[in-house]
Amino acid sequence: MKIRNIAAKTAAVLGCSALLALVPAIAGDHAAAGEDLGAEVSVGYDTDYIFRGANLGQDLLWSDVNVSTSLSDGLGLNIGAWYANPTDAGDDELDIYAGVSTDLGGMSLDLGTTYYYYPGATGSNTLEFGAALGTSVGAFDVSLGVYHDIDTENTYVELGAGTSFDLTDNISLDLGATIGNNQDEVVGGQADGLTAVTITVGAPIGLTDNASLTPYLGINAGLDDNQDAGDEIFSGISLSVGF
Repeated sequence: MKIRNIAAKTAAVLGCSALLALVPAIAGDHAAAGEDLGAEVSVGYDTDYIFRGANLGQDLLWSDVNVSTSLSDGLGLNIGAWYANPTDAGDDELDIYAGVSTDLGGMSLDLGTTYYYYPGATGSNTLEFGAALGTSVGAFDVSLGVYHDIDTENTYVELGAGTSFDLTDNISLDLGATIGNNQDEVVGGQADGLTAVTITVGAPIGLTDNASLTPYLGINAGLDDNQDAGDEIFSGISLSVGF
């Protein structure tokens, strides 16, 4: 499952891993401007391509490359590309994304854009802009994101919450949930209104200081007019290496 949650990667605008999408990351302290670029490469497999409550295909293979840096004190920049190949139904997809994040005194603000390119589907490419606010409430990180696609003229609103616990020195338990709402047109077979509640449980395993392996299990429960789709259980695993 891909994320399209700005708060998730460098405050990521529209990132690319199921777990990140469902466990909103709050922008932390940024390094001083002028530091070297940071980069991360990730690959993963998901049994189902769950995007904003909709199932867009099965047996998803994906890869992501992104770089991040500090533009100034408290202002971060993230740029990346995510490629998806649902091997059982669904179209290949290339997402090119960029975003900036900043701290607002106990709260983070993330602004970004994503271009969705579908190599095998003529006329389906779209451009989306988004904004998200994130903060901490007790042991939970919470975020509220609003995303508008200028080509489909659809606006999507998503509320997310997540928390994490250390199980051992190199294994943690991540819990996350999101609920979304389509404001305008039907997208991915979904009607206007509430889309779904999506919950994941993941266990990131630190392999080295710069590499991690993350298996996860999730459930996607349709809401409102999407309840007929039934509840879907999905899972996946990803490997990430930072530089």
